[in-house]
Amino acid sequence: MKIAPVVLAGGKPGLFEKLTGNLPKTYIKVRGIRLYQYAADALAATFGKVYVAAPHPEKMPYIYVEERGEGIERAIAAAETYLGTETHMLIAYGDVYTESAAYRSLVETAISTGADGAVLAVPKKATKGYGTLETRPGGLLARVGGESQWIFGGIALLPRDFVKTLYDAPFYQALNQYAAVRKIAVVPWGGVWHDVNYPEDLLPLLEHVAPRHTYIASGAKVSPTAVLEGPVVVEEGAEVDHYAVVKGPVYIGRGAFVGSHTLIRNYTYIEEGAVVGNAAEISHSLIGERATIGRASFISYSVVGADAVVEPNVTTMSILREGRERLEPIEVRGRTYFKLGALIPRATRVPAGTVLKPGTGWQ
Repeated sequence: MKIAPVVLAGGKPGLFEKLTGNLPKTYIKVRGIRLYQYAADALAATFGKVYVAAPHPEKMPYIYVEERGEGIERAIAAAETYLGTETHMLIAYGDVYTESAAYRSLVETAISTGADGAVLAVPKKATKGYGTLETRPGGLLARVGGESQWIFGGIALLPRDFVKTLYDAPFYQALNQYAAVRKIAVVPWGGVWHDVNYPEDLLPLLEHVAPRHTYIASGAKVSPTAVLEGPVVVEEGAEVDHYAVVKGPVYIGRGAFVGSHTLIRNYTYIEEGAVVGNAAEISHSLIGERATIGRASFISYSVVGADAVVEPNVTTMSILREGRERLEPIEVRGRTYFKLGALIPRATRVPAGTVLKPGTGWQ
């Protein structure tokens, strides 16, 4: 079995247009790399190379495949034309984050059971766009659809000739047709698995990809009066000014600046070139590239797009209080959140002194 890993990193931005413009949602940067790179890097480390189907090739150590047409069917078909002698394609959605062990489990199960291929199954969640998986004896795929406690996890190992069925049928329908004549193992996965379907899904992702060790680049400048409680990553050219307090896990990107007397709390990602002013406080948030957070602002459970400007003394309310004790949850797209701040689109400006209510901008 010769396997070609393929990451699907294209598609329309949809609701992520507020953050990525015309680029697919997989192009948003979290901890200094594109979302799709988490899957691509894991697969490249395992297989030695990886194909990435995307509309905008970049200078990365991947084999880029030009996206042709719309839909994952066209992307998979385009990738197949680039392959050499590989007999199978390991297809991974670029907006799904999981552990490397999930990919290995898929391959090992297919080989050990003598199956023709395999699909990853994860416990059913309130996740749209992922079909349920029904099995037949032997743990093989019967069909996508119907009643089940498992859904397709966005990762599939399939023989190369599966592509032929995609020319006349959508992906799930093609998978059903293929499962009727070939043995496709269903591989349950109970480890880390997270789908970034909506912009608010970025907030849990911050916990999954958080630094585990402290690293301060040789070209970074950290004031001797600053306090860093790990794990904290400070990249090349970044600066942490006097009396700033950074409580990890925290990521501070290349050339970013953290002002004096600022408090940066857990699960905060300050991307490349971003600036955080004096006496600001940030917690559990993604601050996009070249964004500016004004002095004395409070940003919590929020996403600030690239090149956005948050003027001084802006407050994001991440919970809604009624009375002194009660916390009222926030509902966005049918999901309930007990903490959710604001989504601030790329290249926008939030006036000084603004108070943003919980859930602002996510709808």
